[in-house]
Amino acid sequence: MKRYLALALLASPALTICPDQLRAEDPLGRAVDNKVYAQALVNDVVKSNPDLIIVGFHAVAPGAKDETMIASTLDRIGEKDDDEDLTVVSEQETILAVSLKEPIKFKVHLPMKDASGNVIGLMALIFRNDMARDQAYYCARALAIRDGIARRIPSLGALFKPAP
Repeated sequence: MKRYLALALLASPALTICPDQLRAEDPLGRAVDNKVYAQALVNDVVKSNPDLIIVGFHAVAPGAKDETMIASTLDRIGEKDDDEDLTVVSEQETILAVSLKEPIKFKVHLPMKDASGNVIGLMALIFRNDMARDQAYYCARALAIRDGIARRIPSLGALFKPAP
């Protein structure tokens, strides 16, 4: 009897679990495995700026519809952008803030540009917070980094080409 009850429950449409529902979310990519030009630029930025803790580039990949993290020092390649990230790009705003959870971090999110000055995504820069510095200092540092990198980005598509 128990066997028939179990089979009946498994056959019930209300309890049917489709294979698609069992599939885990696609795993996020690791920075070390990310072999695109954008990742090479992130690595250069970190190497040249020892006061940076985290760097992330966000954009819409060719053929994609959503903006995601395309290169980073974190193992979150492919993570979809949140509303704050999307606002930085759509409104061309810059966000400057001390992290509430970790006051040793000062974040700057600003529009990322290519060599022609076109906004192509978002650049997230997290600095080691020096309490003696103010927002103007971090804003100027972030703009200098962003503008220096922009000269090396001929187009959005170039960010997804294999790293040299």
